[in-house]
Amino acid sequence: MTEEATKASRRRWRWESLTGGGVLFQEDGFRRLWIGRVLSHAAVNTVLYTLLILAVGEGSGSSIKSALFITAYLLPTATLGTISGVLVDRLPKNLVLTVANLVRAGLMLVLLMAGTSLPAVYGIALLLAITSQVASPAESAAVPQVVRTDQLTMANSTNNFGGLVSQVIGFAVLPPLFLNTVGPRPLFFIAALMFGASAGFFLLIRSLRTGPVTMASTVKAVRNIRTQFAEGWERLSADMAAYMGVIIMVLASTASLVAVTLMPRFAQDTLDIPVRNAIFVFLPAALGAVVGLRLVQLLERWMPKAWLVGVAFALLAVSFGGLSLTIPFAGMLEDFNPLGAFKPGPFGETTARIVVTIFFSALAAFSISVIGVASRSLVNERLPLEVQGRVFAAQVVLTNLASIPPILLAGFLSEVFGVAPMMFLTMVILVAAAGWSLARAMSRPQPLDNAETRRTTV
Repeated sequence: MTEEATKASRRRWRWESLTGGGVLFQEDGFRRLWIGRVLSHAAVNTVLYTLLILAVGEGSGSSIKSALFITAYLLPTATLGTISGVLVDRLPKNLVLTVANLVRAGLMLVLLMAGTSLPAVYGIALLLAITSQVASPAESAAVPQVVRTDQLTMANSTNNFGGLVSQVIGFAVLPPLFLNTVGPRPLFFIAALMFGASAGFFLLIRSLRTGPVTMASTVKAVRNIRTQFAEGWERLSADMAAYMGVIIMVLASTASLVAVTLMPRFAQDTLDIPVRNAIFVFLPAALGAVVGLRLVQLLERWMPKAWLVGVAFALLAVSFGGLSLTIPFAGMLEDFNPLGAFKPGPFGETTARIVVTIFFSALAAFSISVIGVASRSLVNERLPLEVQGRVFAAQVVLTNLASIPPILLAGFLSEVFGVAPMMFLTMVILVAAAGWSLARAMSRPQPLDNAETRRTTV
């Protein structure tokens, strides 16, 4: 018996050492939420990356095409953001997540019948965006209902690790395997199965069931959408730490979306590799994300979460600046030969550029992972549970709406001026926006500490 317990303890330790949350997997609610998120996010990433490749293709104008595709995916938030936030706070979150993923599975079946024409590609991307607008805030707001308050940072870190797993599966494993062999249609069928399985896991999370919901109360909530959404934003604005955490997360997400927009042109012009193989260059950046997720719990012991978010954002700005200077840095690396063992140096031109790209991409991934965990934990800890769905929906709305102008500008202007100037300009704009938001937040009266008034359901 003792030997079996020792073996089980070792298994838990190994799992926790990898994800940062092995203890949490003992709880059925968190385990099902985590598995459901991994399955659904992996399927979404798989489908979106495949649709992006089909929409962009190869050759000139790739940045413009990718900008248009990503913009089409982001547009639904302009009209649905407030509705989704209120619905997430009013309806059982397991029901919201189950329905969203069943709808996604149905969309995959429609895509199988409709084919991969451009209208179908853009139409499915638009409909997937609508489901994500509902599912994303529901997933974030569900965390405090399945873990204790003192476990929030660990839970968000472990969830981000699951997001990393889903990115590897959805970007680097399934699409290259299927697109280079049997084509996209079987891939869409696999995605439908993954969505269906995730819906099953979400449905079984008992702690997310909030009791009976009447149609009258739901209709009343929808009618008062503006008032209720404004209430959630007011609660957020009253707490400067949580407010700046959300704003920094919005800016970091915008930076990542601009980077995705510029990736096809960056791969062709700077790295001289095919677009569909660009993911293999950026895949090692996942190591940076893993390091960030493993260190964030340690880092928050050294500094408050609000400061941690700010420092991570500064590193993100540095990484964007480094990517904009990939060619000069690669030239320095190419000429670096202190022992004279190589002529002219240990790296060729393309290899040196890839090495520089991997380094700064890993730094960016590290920064975004730390920002994501720390900012989400700030909201979970400091705001009342009943408004968190609206706050996370507002974050999604701000991210997508704030991203559309820079995505379109970066996509079009990079075809004229190149990728590097657009990356540098993006960095400058985001840093200026962060400074302006901080100045506005500091000009308000001292924020209230909402941590004591927060109501949690475990």
